[in-house]
Amino acid sequence: MQRRPGGSVVPSLGSHLAVARRVADRLCQPAIDSDRGAYYLGATAPDIRAITRRDRRETHFYELDDFAPQDSIGRMASAYPELGEPAALPRPTPAFLAGYVTHLVMDERYIEGIYRSEFGERSPRADDPRRDVLDRALQFEMDRREREDAAVMSEICGALAAQDRGPHVPFLAEPDLERWRDIVAQIAAQPPTYERFPRMLRIHLDRTGLDEAAIEEQLSRGPRLAEEALLAVTEERMRAFWEETADACVVRLVGYFAWGGAA
Repeated sequence: MQRRPGGSVVPSLGSHLAVARRVADRLCQPAIDSDRGAYYLGATAPDIRAITRRDRRETHFYELDDFAPQDSIGRMASAYPELGEPAALPRPTPAFLAGYVTHLVMDERYIEGIYRSEFGERSPRADDPRRDVLDRALQFEMDRREREDAAVMSEICGALAAQDRGPHVPFLAEPDLERWRDIVAQIAAQPPTYERFPRMLRIHLDRTGLDEAAIEEQLSRGPRLAEEALLAVTEERMRAFWEETADACVVRLVGYFAWGGAA
């Protein structure tokens, strides 16, 4: 069975927000641009389980133990037929769902294209107790880089703060979404440094089975863990992943909303 180390097999919130923004700028769709705050909230909302403690499958529509290709967006639409025609829903729900789609696409692609091949239980690092730690270090560095653009993060925070109406989604409670919006805005506003890295990494190192001396040694390495992970995956492959993921998000959104085509 695939290990589930605190959600470390998927990208972090800053990365989701940055990719969602690039996708929105390419599409130039009024359904998104009129409610950017709801859109950005949707782009992070599958991870709301961090505060609700619900099963990941209930928000991601994805089975981590199933190694075959999956269609989480199709599963969401099948489970909730009222979401099958998103353009007909009242504002700001269409924008929220558009963001939600970008998150599901990104997670699918990362799990199937990066995590499983490089850090998963069937990867060359299957016997390395640090494999999920390296994955998390890679994600932290990717997220940190995205948050280096202060203007972009400020724009996203402003859009979230300006959101004055909540979306209506059958599997998410509005009070939880309000709490989550505040958390996302706080994360987006954090400085792009490694200050939080040891505390975050400690959680994952505690799950490795390493003794205390080995854990302290890994913590002392800090950003070098991210460098090690990037050497394994390569910068070129990660750049291609982001570009191809944005393309995939555009395609799925155009199909899901029956828009006329990608910009």
